[in-house]
Amino acid sequence: TLSNNFQRFSPAFFDLIIFDEVHRSIFNKWYEVIEYFDGRMIGLTATPAGFIDRNTFRVFQCDGELPTALYPYEQAVDEKYLVKYTPYTAQTRFQRQGIRGVNLDEESRNALIEQGLEPDDIDYEGTDLERTVSNRDTLVKQWQEFMDVCYKDESGQLPGKTIVFAMTQPHALRLAAVFEEMYPQFPGLVEVITHKSEHKGTAIKKFKTQNLPRIAISVDMLDTGVNVPEVVNLVLMKPVQSYIKLTQMIGRGTRNHEACKHPEWLPSGEKNDFLIIDFWENDLNKDPQQEREPQNVPVLVSIFNTRLKLLEVTLSDRQTAVFQQTVADLRSQIADIPLEAFSVKRVYHEIEEVWQDSFWTYLTQRKLDFLRLKVGPLLRYAPDVDVQAATFTSKVERLKLQRLTGKSTAATIESIREDVSRLPDFVQQHSERRAAIHRCLSPEIETADPAQLSQIITALADQMRNRRDRVNPFLQLDLPDFMAVRSYIFLYDRGQPVYVDEYRRRVEDKVLEVIASHPVIAQIEQGQAVGDDQLLAL
Repeated sequence: TLSNNFQRFSPAFFDLIIFDEVHRSIFNKWYEVIEYFDGRMIGLTATPAGFIDRNTFRVFQCDGELPTALYPYEQAVDEKYLVKYTPYTAQTRFQRQGIRGVNLDEESRNALIEQGLEPDDIDYEGTDLERTVSNRDTLVKQWQEFMDVCYKDESGQLPGKTIVFAMTQPHALRLAAVFEEMYPQFPGLVEVITHKSEHKGTAIKKFKTQNLPRIAISVDMLDTGVNVPEVVNLVLMKPVQSYIKLTQMIGRGTRNHEACKHPEWLPSGEKNDFLIIDFWENDLNKDPQQEREPQNVPVLVSIFNTRLKLLEVTLSDRQTAVFQQTVADLRSQIADIPLEAFSVKRVYHEIEEVWQDSFWTYLTQRKLDFLRLKVGPLLRYAPDVDVQAATFTSKVERLKLQRLTGKSTAATIESIREDVSRLPDFVQQHSERRAAIHRCLSPEIETADPAQLSQIITALADQMRNRRDRVNPFLQLDLPDFMAVRSYIFLYDRGQPVYVDEYRRRVEDKVLEVIASHPVIAQIEQGQAVGDDQLLAL
């Protein structure tokens, strides 16, 4: 484990420790290392300062939310160390309007009928594309748009080095297949490089050093850590919710001309900028206040906190079965805290009483707060966590709390039923589990008391690792689509994006506003004389 590894060294062993990618919840992941060693520590990240978690600044003793040293992308571009990007956006009709049978023409409706589908049952949002439905002609139109506008190599014939960011492995494979069907004259031009690729290391090296492939289609693999200076096209074939991730993806294209070893792959033999072709209207200039790095609460800590809330609800009647069961469950969790872990050792003297029976004789709100703040977080160090079992347990404990507090239980019950319905036959037919499974899948769960819900956890939680994969109702269509929107984007005023049509509208509105309200214009309209100073002011 991490504890066993770093504790082989003395706290003073290292004079300097450097952490890379420190935006990634460093307080949770590397807290033990930070607390254990005495050496100086430096944290590095390419993430804009506004998107770094506050804990990270505190860990590295920064002043407020200001990094010790900052070299922003804009400055690197101004000083020619990196190159700027040109954003281009395009979306098809189906992306913007969705695929709805009631809106399709007769030819498309007939095509659905020939496929054995009822047209009026087809009702997909644009955001469902490549998640629950795929339309071949949409991919065709996206590739056509790419080939029309992408930065080409020195010959002007082939695309320059390009990374396409796809949603899923099947999406990446569909993109590659459609491209190869459309452009058979360019064999080897495109290659799928993902974590599932057999020889991904060789494929990345080939993409970096050889003429072909020119287009690498990736799924969460080439987003970070890949250095191909000649990349001049980034294609966003998916929506990216995290601005931190989007920034890392953009970074794949920022290397300047001096870093390039193959000018023949570059437009006119030079790299002055790179092109971002965005098919999903991603926010390239998100406000840092709108997003912070999400802090994931470990599932065991989440269960612990839910059980503490159960105690709070039942604190006025400590003799109830639910109170006693919850106390037993909490003590069982506390027994799993590894006392040999460094972070546990250093605070053990503060919390050792929770292992003693006397602590639990009479629980108070103060003690519950103590458990939440001091003890629960230590469960992050528990070894050998069965995540599937713990996740199921968390849902059932949450259902107990919802039942006792009068909150809606529908979504939680549906999630529990979905989990249980995916258990294989050998689990469902087991005599000791049959009753619990029946209770989950029947209306009984809607009225089950906390004791019955605890029995469900005991019977089924450790079987969640045996669940079958979800049934995938993915639908593949081939209906005619077309590009509904296409435009380059101007960047101005602190990098805010303005579409060309929108920019024109804003200018025209401003001119009309001035015409309607400016006193000098009014004088001219009325035929009155105006002076030179007035004209200059206008």
